Amino acid sequence: MANFAVQKETETWNVAQGYINLKILLHLVELDKLVKIAIYGTERIEDSVYMSEEFKKLFRLEAIKRLIDSLLLIIENTKFVMGKETEGTIIDLKDRIQNVKLLIDPIEKKKFDQRTGKSEIDINEEHFSLSLTELRDIKTELNLPLNKHSLIFPSSDEVDLEKYKEQLMYGG
Repeated sequence: MANFAVQKETETWNVAQGYINLKILLHLVELDKLVKIAIYGTERIEDSVYMSEEFKKLFRLEAIKRLIDSLLLIIENTKFVMGKETEGTIIDLKDRIQNVKLLIDPIEKKKFDQRTGKSEIDINEEHFSLSLTELRDIKTELNLPLNKHSLIFPSSDEVDLEKYKEQLMYGG
């Protein structure tokens, strides 16, 4: 009977770990990519050489919008784990994200040149920079309650270095 209990706990942990990897950690990694794209218009240096300034602007605008959505998604995916002690922080972060979302439209200015028949996009860089800074601050602050609830690093102080070494070496 005890063996069944250990197996059941292991299965639950494995499911929880899978959820954390797919629904939280994957999005945290995506946030870093989106920040790079919002700043540079592309994640990779090589791409920026060949990409037109117009496409870089489009990608920067899209990245900041997705950054907002991804931050909200992480909060939604972790809300059920957060305790009362972090509830106020999470509500505050979500409100701040919503405020940036409400003010995001004036960042983008579309112009149409009737002479050439082409549309151009212009970015209000000051507004964009302030919005991106706020979102990056929120991203940083969100890590604290996530980690407090062991959604980033395990809460256990014990680390099996041999097991960790094997995982690194053999992909286990």
